Amino acid sequence: SELAFRLLCRKYGATLGYTPMMDAGRFARDVEYRKSEFQTCTEDRPLVCHFSANSAEDFAAAAKTAEPYCDAVDLNLGCPQRTAYVGHFGSYLLGEEDRSLVLSMVKAANSAVSIPICVKIRLLDTLEQTAELVRQLRDAGAAWVAI
Repeated sequence: SELAFRLLCRKYGATLGYTPMMDAGRFARDVEYRKSEFQTCTEDRPLVCHFSANSAEDFAAAAKTAEPYCDAVDLNLGCPQRTAYVGHFGSYLLGEEDRSLVLSMVKAANSAVSIPICVKIRLLDTLEQTAELVRQLRDAGAAWVAI
């Protein structure tokens, strides 16, 4: 959520905040995009920076850029919006054909930073498939997985 809403939630007891979903590639490369899309302050901690990505290099670079300003970095694999389909990110990376890409993004970001990397997913077709994905994400370096 936006900074003002995160601060309001914290005033009423929230103990963790997430940024809106940000494009990892643009966040890593574009100062104006960062200024426009990412605001925080000292009262806004702990904070998780929430990214969409479909490149290990972009996700790792975004994590590294965000690291001084947050306490964890989240990879969004849950977004089902049309923009995610068009951009090939979010829940559209949950298929087996993109598994190596997803795991490479988690591994790259985990190697690039000292803060936790977490992942948001959707349930897959079966409980067994979901559990296998969660195990693979854990083995790739995800500190936690939100379903």
